[in-house]
Amino acid sequence: MIRPFWNLVAGRDHVSHRRGFLKQLMTASAAGAMTLSWRDMLVAQADELRKTGKAMILLWMDGGPSQFETFNPKIGSQYQGPAKAIPTSLPGVHIAEYLPETAKMMHKIALIRSMKSSERDHFRAIKLVRSGYPINPSIQYPTWGSVVARDRFDPTYDLPAFVRIGKPRIKTRDVNSGVLGPRYESFKIDQAGTLPEDVLTTVPEERLRRRLDLSARLDAQFASSGGAKRVLEKQEIYQQTQRFVLSPKLEAFRLDKEPKSLREAYGKTDFGQGCLLARRLVETGVSFVEVFSTGNVSDQGWDTHKKGWDENPKLAEGIDRGYATLLRDLDQRGMLDNTLVVWMGEFGRTPKFKPDGGREHYSDGWITCLSGGGVNMGQVIGATDDEGVSVSDRPVEVQDLFRSFCHVLGMNPHDEYVTDLDQPLQLVKGGELIHELF
Repeated sequence: MIRPFWNLVAGRDHVSHRRGFLKQLMTASAAGAMTLSWRDMLVAQADELRKTGKAMILLWMDGGPSQFETFNPKIGSQYQGPAKAIPTSLPGVHIAEYLPETAKMMHKIALIRSMKSSERDHFRAIKLVRSGYPINPSIQYPTWGSVVARDRFDPTYDLPAFVRIGKPRIKTRDVNSGVLGPRYESFKIDQAGTLPEDVLTTVPEERLRRRLDLSARLDAQFASSGGAKRVLEKQEIYQQTQRFVLSPKLEAFRLDKEPKSLREAYGKTDFGQGCLLARRLVETGVSFVEVFSTGNVSDQGWDTHKKGWDENPKLAEGIDRGYATLLRDLDQRGMLDNTLVVWMGEFGRTPKFKPDGGREHYSDGWITCLSGGGVNMGQVIGATDDEGVSVSDRPVEVQDLFRSFCHVLGMNPHDEYVTDLDQPLQLVKGGELIHELF
C-alpha cells in the first residue's frame, strides 16, 4: 500500500480567501454559475493563476550571509576584511571577489542593500523572513511556499505545488504550512537527483492498482457505516499520491535527463544541482521551489561566527556557479520573465568582526537579490553608510518584500484565509510595495 509520503490531507474547506472568494461568488452568481462547488472554485482559481506562468524560486542562504563578503563590500572601511571588490556586468556596481560568475549576471539582478528587520535570533528571524509575520506563540503562520501552494492548489495536478530541496541547518519543524494544514506542506528532498525511497513503488504498477482497488472497496464499507468524511480525506491523499508516483512528470526530478555539460555548469555542489532541479520543476509546472545553501564547509552554514576569513570564500564558491547558471539558463529558455528568483537569508552579519573574521548576527542593514518575474533588474536599491553600520538610503522592511512577492505572483496581499479557530489572517499585513522593482 502506498504510504502518504506527501503529507497531504483533505478537509480544511474553511481555509480560503475570504474577500477574494466573496467577489468570485458574486461574479459567479451574476453569471448564473452558482452550481460551482467550493472545490470547483479553488481549481478554477488555481488554473487561472497557473496560466499566468508565475512561479518563485527561493535560494535560501541558511544561517545569514555576510553582506561584506557577498553583495555589499565596503572597501576602505575598517570593517571590510580581506575580501576585495570586483566589477560586475552592471556599470559602477561592485561585489565581493568570491562571486565572479554572479558578477557576470548582475544585469539580471535587482540588489537590495538596505534590508532592515527586527529579529537577530535565527529561529525568530527565519519565522519572520519566511512567513512575513513576527513569531506568535498562539498562531503558526505558514511559510510563504505554503501560501503560494494554497493559491495554486489543484487536486488534479500530478506534482506538489511546493518543493523544498536540501536539509535546513537549523531544525525548522515549525517553519511549515502552519494554520494552512498539511495539504499545503512542502514535498521535501534532501538532495537533488535522489527521490525519497517511499516515492518509488516496490511492486509493478498493475499490482499496485489492484491493491488500491481493494483498499477502495474496504473504504466503501467503512463509509457506509458512518465514516464517510474520513474516507473522503483518505481517498484524496491516496489519489494524489497515486497520481504522483505513477506520473510521467516524475521525470522532472531526474537530473540525468540534462546534458552533462549543463550539469557541470551548475556546479558539482548540492546547491548547484538543487538550482538545476528547481529549474526543471518550475518548467514542469511547480509553483514554488526552495533550495537550501547550508555550505559544504561545516554544519554552521552561513552562520560564520568563527573563521569567517576561511569560511566565506568557500561558502560563496559553493553557490556562485549555481546561482549564475540558474539565471542564465532561465533567461535563455525564456523562463526568467515568469519566474521570480530570490536570493536571501534570515539576516546579515555585524560590521565588527573577530580576529579570525567571524561576525555575529545583524539585522540593521542586510541584503536580498531579486530577478525575473517582471521586476526591473540591473539596479541597486538602497544603501548602507560607508562603514556598513546602518541604512543610509531607502530602508526596506520584510513586509515590503512580501507585498512585492504578491505583486509578482498575481496575489492580493489583502486576501485572507481563515484558520481552524475561525481567525481571519491577511496574506501580508502592513508594508508597502517596493516601487523601484516595477
